Amino acid sequence: MCMTSDEVNYLVYRYLQESGFEHSAFVFNLESHINSCNIDGTLVPPGALVTILQKGLQFVQAEVTLSDNGIISTESENLSLLEAVIPDIYGINTKSLNTILNKSDSNDIADDNLSDIKIEQDTDVTMMMDHNDHEKTENSAEGNQEPANGPALIKEEPFEEPVIINKENMRLFPHDKEVYNCAWNPVNDKLATGCADSTIRIWDVTDPTAEPIVIKHTTINAADKKLDISALDWSSNGEMLASSCLNGSAKIFKSNGTLLHAFKIHGGPIFAMKFNCKGQYLVTGGINPSAIVIDVPAGRQFQEYKFSEGNQIGATMDVAWQNHNTFAACGAGSNTTIYVCRLGIDKPIKCFKGHAKEVNVIRWDSTGSYLASGSEDRSARIWSLSSDSCIHTLQGHAGSVDVVRWMPSKHKERKFFLATASQDNTVRLWQVETGECLQTYNRHTSAVFTIAFSPCGRYLASGSVDRCFKIWNVSDGTLINNYQSGGVISEVCWNSSGDRIAASSNDANVVVVQLSK
Repeated sequence: MCMTSDEVNYLVYRYLQESGFEHSAFVFNLESHINSCNIDGTLVPPGALVTILQKGLQFVQAEVTLSDNGIISTESENLSLLEAVIPDIYGINTKSLNTILNKSDSNDIADDNLSDIKIEQDTDVTMMMDHNDHEKTENSAEGNQEPANGPALIKEEPFEEPVIINKENMRLFPHDKEVYNCAWNPVNDKLATGCADSTIRIWDVTDPTAEPIVIKHTTINAADKKLDISALDWSSNGEMLASSCLNGSAKIFKSNGTLLHAFKIHGGPIFAMKFNCKGQYLVTGGINPSAIVIDVPAGRQFQEYKFSEGNQIGATMDVAWQNHNTFAACGAGSNTTIYVCRLGIDKPIKCFKGHAKEVNVIRWDSTGSYLASGSEDRSARIWSLSSDSCIHTLQGHAGSVDVVRWMPSKHKERKFFLATASQDNTVRLWQVETGECLQTYNRHTSAVFTIAFSPCGRYLASGSVDRCFKIWNVSDGTLINNYQSGGVISEVCWNSSGDRIAASSNDANVVVVQLSK
């Protein structure tokens, strides 16, 4: 048997990442130098660490239930993971079956962990088929909608097909390593993807014969190691693409891949970056407790906002523009404050406090009226500059809320609706004015890390650690399509016309699906 520390560290890193502990995974990555190890992550299946632990637990269970005379006991309880690791403490002796403790009231640690990471065995692609095949599926499924604030129940739901996907309408875009980011150009069907090999690719999806533009996100300091692309963002006119890397470098390119500006900021990894609506300024958040605004035309740093309130905030994890000159920022650590900043003003103009744990994500609605936040405290909150306290606390998730997305505001009759995704394997739809949960989308079997509304607002896409991305009917919560990839889905996004959807995965592929009605 051969086992190296690099292999153990990589499996622990993947477990942290797949379980949603992004901050812990990041720190563990830095300290264990996982990027330097020679392991192809695309070959490692999701849930690998838990699978190995489960097999080891089964071996120990067999060992303690087999007596010296070869008789297998059928009366012993299933071992927990800790009982297998320290059997003497629990009074478990592999030579004596009579001392096995009957722990019927104890918590089964291994089973609890496995409930969070369930491995899909079927790697085939599940598609929307024609009406005849679809009717067969409907005969064997029943729908069930969860109460607004009740526990998440995974129930079979009837399939409907306002969107039909055939194999001929799918296309894979291969990469050399894991793909963590994808973003459509807002004015055409060019797709930017960010890879773990420090490259960015720009694909012309309309031309199947066209080769991608490959951009090497080389570091400003040649001694720096190659690191993952951490963020991608297009300017609103589609003429510029900004990218950031975990080594602290940020770059701005023309849409044809020509480099415009390069920066070395934050003194370390950059986690978030966003253009304002005019494309004149770019705000970034990174490992230090600050947000840095870049003057894009001038190609220089414009302003830095430091959030060092009691030295509690460890990093700036997300940023979001309200309009052309005002943005919000949130961070990791014990400081759960959300800061609202305005260009030209040194200190934040507003500080929102209310979350019990660190804030993972923030988003303004397109009108700038409301700010939504998702937190490790299992809640989402709605804020407004006209109020010092949150307007609504959206509770119901049983896990950390990692993603929040607003329904497109052009649908005036729908007012303000927000979707949230959680590590409890579910997505929820909320009516913001009332705080009511309208739908729960609960067909994923692992944490949901990405969601996106279609431009028309009728459909919602979600991607999960379970290697699936799904398309839902927003109004009735019906699952209308499912695609299973070979790896964890890191991001899903729709093109501007709503007829194509892209999903990036850690199996080194991006899949683009052409939708037809």
